[in-house]
Amino acid sequence: MKGMKKLLASNSRCTRSAQIYDSKVLFIIIAIIVSYTAYLTLLTPKLNPGLHWVAILTFLLNGSFFLIQLATISPLGFSLKEIYYLFMVIFMFVAPLIQYISGQFPWWDTYLLTNERIIYANILILLFTVLFELTYIKTNERAKTFLGKIFQKEIKHHRLYISWLLIVSAFYFAYLLREASTIVLLFSRGTYGEVFTDVSQPVMLILNITFGGISVHLLAYVIATARKRASINRILLALASLLVILENFPTGRARFWTGAVYLGIFIVWKRTFKKKNLFKVIFIVSFIILFPLLNLFRAQAINEALGSNIKPPTILETITTGDFDAYSMFVRTIAVVHEEGPTNGRQLLGNLLFFVPRSVWQNKPVGSGHEIAQRLGWSFTNVSCPLVGEAYINFGILGIPLFAIALGYVTKKLDSLYYGSIVRFSNNVLVIELLYPFYIGFLFFILRGDLLSSLSYTIGFSIPVFIEVLLEHMLFKSVL
Repeated sequence: MKGMKKLLASNSRCTRSAQIYDSKVLFIIIAIIVSYTAYLTLLTPKLNPGLHWVAILTFLLNGSFFLIQLATISPLGFSLKEIYYLFMVIFMFVAPLIQYISGQFPWWDTYLLTNERIIYANILILLFTVLFELTYIKTNERAKTFLGKIFQKEIKHHRLYISWLLIVSAFYFAYLLREASTIVLLFSRGTYGEVFTDVSQPVMLILNITFGGISVHLLAYVIATARKRASINRILLALASLLVILENFPTGRARFWTGAVYLGIFIVWKRTFKKKNLFKVIFIVSFIILFPLLNLFRAQAINEALGSNIKPPTILETITTGDFDAYSMFVRTIAVVHEEGPTNGRQLLGNLLFFVPRSVWQNKPVGSGHEIAQRLGWSFTNVSCPLVGEAYINFGILGIPLFAIALGYVTKKLDSLYYGSIVRFSNNVLVIELLYPFYIGFLFFILRGDLLSSLSYTIGFSIPVFIEVLLEHMLFKSVL
C-alpha cells in the first residue's frame, strides 16, 4: 500500500507539472517507424510518379508532432489522449505516407487525392491536433459537471448489480443458443449475423451491443470489486469469463468490438502500468498482428477459415487496403465538400439521434462514410470517415476547431476522472472505473469512424452501467 501511494503521489506530480517526455522512448518509436516505413517502401513494386516534396514534408511535420506527443509519460501508463496519438501515428501518418509513396490508396476515385488536396488535408489534420492538444492542456480537470458527477457515482448495491447482470446475461446466452443452429456459429463473424436474421436492424443493434455487453460489465465489475476488497468469488469469476468468451468470441465479433472488450478487461485488471510505455508497445504490436488476422473470419465460418489455404495478407497488402482508408476517405470528403458544400450539421444531428428508427425519421442521415461513397457513386458503401472528416462534412473548415475542442475537452475530463478514481481509495467501484477502460478501445473506433456507428456502439455499451445508477437512485433514493 505504501508503494502504491508513493507511485500515485509521483504520478500526481506528473499530472500537475508540465508534460514530461521520455526521450529514449521517442528515439525507439522513431526508429521503429522509420524502419517500418523504409521496409514497406522497398517492398513497393514502383514509386508514385506524382510524388511532391511539399506533400511529403507535411506528412513528416505532422508525424513528428504526433510522435513527440506520443512520447509523453502518462501517469497511469495509458490514457485517451495516448489513444488519440496512437491513432494519428498509425492512420494519419504511417499508413497514408506509405500509400502516397507507393501510389496505392484504398478504394476508387484515387484521382481525387491530388497533391494539393493532400497538402491541404495535412494542414487541417495538424490544425485539428494542435487545437485538441491546447484544449486538453487548458481544460480545468477539477471543474464539476453533471456527467462528471454520474461518472463518479459509486455502485453501492453489490448484490443487486451482480444479480441482474448475471440473470440478463444468462438469458441472452440462452437466446443465442436457441437462435443458432449450432454454437459454432458464434465463433466467426461470417456466421454470427445468421443468429439475428429474423429481427429488425434496431433490435439487432440492441441485442448485439447492449445485451452482448452485459456479460462484459459483469466480468469487469467482478474484477474491479476483487481488486478493491482483496477477495474474489472464483465461481462467479469463472462463470462471467465463460459468458464473455461465448457471447463475445474474438473471431465472432467485429474487430473494433473485440479490441475494445478484451483490451478494456485487461485494463480493469491491470489498472496501472509501472512501465509507462508498455501499453503503447502492446497496443501497436497487437494492432499490427491481430487486426489483419481477425479479418480472415469476417466472411467465413471458423472451420472454413482455419481449414482453408488462404494466406494472411502481407504487411504492405494490409496497409494499402480498406482497413486503412481513414486518411484517403478524409481527402475524398474534402473533395466532395468543396464540390457540393457541407451538410451544415445534418450528419451530426443524425449521429446524435442514432436511436431514432428510420421508420419514424424516414430521411434520417446515413453514416458519413456511406454518404461520401454514395455521392461518389460507389456501389460499396461500408467505408470509414474519420472524426476530422466528420468535422469537415458537417461545417467545412469551421468544423475543425469545433470538433477538436470538443474532443480535447471530453478526453481531458474522462482522463482526469479515471485517474481520480484510481487515487481515491474506496471499497465501492465507481462508474468511471467500469466504463473508461472500454472507452480506450471505443475512442479508436470513433476516431476512425464513421461517427454514426461508433457513437451508437459506445453509448449502447454504456447503458447497463447507467441503468444500475438509475435503479439505485429510484430504489434507494441515492442522490447524484
